[in-house]
Amino acid sequence: MIYGNQNQVNAIPVAITYDATISSSTTVTFNAATKQIQVTAVDKAILYKWGATASTSAFDGVVSVGYPATLQIPINPVTGLLFTTVQFIETAATAILVVCEY
Repeated sequence: MIYGNQNQVNAIPVAITYDATISSSTTVTFNAATKQIQVTAVDKAILYKWGATASTSAFDGVVSVGYPATLQIPINPVTGLLFTTVQFIETAATAILVVCEY
């Protein structure tokens, strides 16, 4: 679920990922306490896929530059539990990714 055009999350993150070299892909394994993430594409749009390999032909969503996305961690339909990872891939070279886990 994406909530709005971005409301700031008023909490201290349990983990933060900053990746200025997302060239092919970046996998984030969630902290056990994570229930949602806030994803920011700093300079290029970023694609994401829950629990699997992200590619330009297989992704679950897009985070646009300048519009951070707050995403609830979805339930994996196979396990019935929350996904434990998300993978990101750039839409163009040198994308910068920031993920805050809440």
